[in-house]
Amino acid sequence: MSSRRGTPRRSGASYGHSRSSAHVYASARKKRSSRGSLGFTLAAILVLAAVVGGGVLLWINRTVNVKVDGALVSVRADATLADIAEAQEISVAPGDLVSVGGNVLTEGEGAPFSATVNGKELDADQIEAFRAKGNEEIVFGDGADVTEPYHEEERETQPKMEPYEKIGAVTYVAQWPKAGKAIYMVGDTSGETALKEETEPVQNLVIESVNPQPEDGSKVIALTFDDGPNANYTQKYLDILDKYGIKATFFCLGPAAEKNPDLVKAIKDQGSQVASHTKSHGDPLSTLDADTLRSEISDAFDSIEGAGGGATTVIRPPYGDFNNQTWLDSNGTLSASVIWNLDSEDWTLPGADAIVSNCTNGAYSGAIILMHDGGGNRDQDLEALPRIIENLQDKGYKFVTINELMAMDSRIPEDVASGNATMPEDGAWPTEMVE
Repeated sequence: MSSRRGTPRRSGASYGHSRSSAHVYASARKKRSSRGSLGFTLAAILVLAAVVGGGVLLWINRTVNVKVDGALVSVRADATLADIAEAQEISVAPGDLVSVGGNVLTEGEGAPFSATVNGKELDADQIEAFRAKGNEEIVFGDGADVTEPYHEEERETQPKMEPYEKIGAVTYVAQWPKAGKAIYMVGDTSGETALKEETEPVQNLVIESVNPQPEDGSKVIALTFDDGPNANYTQKYLDILDKYGIKATFFCLGPAAEKNPDLVKAIKDQGSQVASHTKSHGDPLSTLDADTLRSEISDAFDSIEGAGGGATTVIRPPYGDFNNQTWLDSNGTLSASVIWNLDSEDWTLPGADAIVSNCTNGAYSGAIILMHDGGGNRDQDLEALPRIIENLQDKGYKFVTINELMAMDSRIPEDVASGNATMPEDGAWPTEMVE
C-alpha cells in the first residue's frame, strides 16, 4: 500500500518537471520568434523609408520643360525665376535705384531683371512668387528701376495761377485760389518729395479776360471817365448824365477822392459807379515791384471808400497796363481790371467833333468808352458828351455801368460783377504760375 502511494508521488513529481520544461522551451521559441519579427519589421521600415526617401528626392529633384527666351530647356520643378535666370545664364541689364523724384541714385541697384510669363508681364510680387510647373513660356528683360525707401507726410498743396492768353476789356478772377492737402513721399536717401495722393484738391487761381457781351441780346454800352474827381468838371458831367437819365463809371484817383469826397458821394448818389484808377497814376503798374503795386491798388481803394464811394475792388490800370505777372504780384488786392474798346482820345484835345466820332463810330453792344473828367482841360469833353449820348441813344443803345455790364455776361462770376469781390478767408494767393 505504501509503495503504490509513493509511486504516484514520484510519477507526479516527474510529470510536473516535464510541464515546466515544455513551458520554458515554448517561451524561448516565442522570444526568438519576437526578435525575428522585430528585426523583419525594422528591416521593412528601413526599406520603405529608403524607397519613400528616394521617391521624395526624385520628386524634389524632378525637372519640367519650359521655354526661356524661345528655347526649350529643362529646369527644376518649382524653380524660381531667379534660379532659372542663373541656370540659363540670362544676360540682361539691371534697373537702377532711383529717388522718389525719379532721379538715379545708384546705377544697377534696381530689379535684376523683368519677366513675361505666357505673354503677361509680371510685377515684382509676381516675379517673387513664381514657381515653374512646366510648359511656361518665359521671356526675360532688363530690370526695372526701384524707388528708394521713403516715408509719407501730409502737406498743404499750394495753388498756382492759370494765366489768360487773349486780352479783353475786362480781366477778372474767374476762380479764387485755395490750398489743398496731399500725401507726399519723402525719400529717405535723397530727401526729395513727390506727390503720392491728393486728399483735398487744390484750387488754382484762374484769371480770364473777355469783352463782355449781354446775353439777353440788348444793346448796351458803358461810358467811363478817368482821372477824377475834378472840381471843375465832374459835377458838370453828372448833370449831363442826369439830364439824359443815364449812368456811367468813374475811375477815381485815390488822392483826388480824398480831396473831393463830396464829388465821390455825388457820383454814388447819382447812381453811377465809383471804381479806382490807382493812387498816383505814375509808372505803369507792370513796372512796379510787388509791394509798391499793392500799395497803389489798396491805398486807392481805401481812399475811395473813406470818401464815401463805397467798397470796390475794380480798377482801371493807368495806360491800360496790367499783365499776368502783375496779377500774380497783386496778392488778391483786386477782382477785376477794366480797360476800353473805344478811345475818345480826348487827352490829345482833338476837338469835340473828333471826340464824338471816336466814341460813336464802330460802337457795338458791350463796348466800353474811355473819356476823362480830370487830368487836364476837359471843355471839349463837356461839349462832346451830350452829342455822344444822343447819337448812341438814337441808335438804340442803353447806357450801363461796368458792374451792370459784367452782370450781363455769365462768364463773369456774380461776386466779381458786384464790383467789390474779395478773396475768401480760406483763400491762398499763389506765388507762381502754371507752366
